[in-house]
Amino acid sequence: MRPRLKEMKVQEQILKGTEELFFRYGIKGITMDDIAKHMGMSKRTLYENYPTKDDLVSAILKVHIEKNAENCEEYRDKAKNAIEEIIMMMMQLRNMFNAMNPRLLYDLKKFHPKAWQEFQDFKHNLIMKTIMDNIRLGIKQGIYREDIDVNILSRLRIEEIELAWNPEIFPTASYDLTKVQVSLLDHFLYGIANVKGHRMIERYKKQQNITVTL
Repeated sequence: MRPRLKEMKVQEQILKGTEELFFRYGIKGITMDDIAKHMGMSKRTLYENYPTKDDLVSAILKVHIEKNAENCEEYRDKAKNAIEEIIMMMMQLRNMFNAMNPRLLYDLKKFHPKAWQEFQDFKHNLIMKTIMDNIRLGIKQGIYREDIDVNILSRLRIEEIELAWNPEIFPTASYDLTKVQVSLLDHFLYGIANVKGHRMIERYKKQQNITVTL
């Protein structure tokens, strides 16, 4: 195996193992020692590939941003209409948040400002554009309300994503993160859809067995 390919494989393994720990326990409580032990590798190997925990956090975030960008494109290409595209996103959210520690985004914001800014840039660029494109498509297809302000509603939606992670509003001891995220998206979708769209939403949700009670 060529040195560069071997190096990439090691880095991929480190990212995968670190992500497992972050998703299970959050970011703050995990140290580089914990990661090395979890990976069964020396700390020297870990530090040679990722000199700091900040580097690891940014690298994992980059992978997720790229994956989300691919998913957005895939859903847009596969969906028969704007509502089906949102339903696909809802299914992805449900699966992702079921596996994620509720404190993960809070830890990212508080302890890793560089990675947090990268997340904000992603949210206000690609995600914002994806939502705006979806709303415009739904209006054109006659399944979303024509009287809504695309810019305002798109900004509302991207802020809802972060809102669900706020422990001051939705304490993790009282609220399930997955249920909160799916409930907010469900509420948003019904709010922008017209009567024809509402019937389509109900049909898709029955087909996919999506409920906000989970």
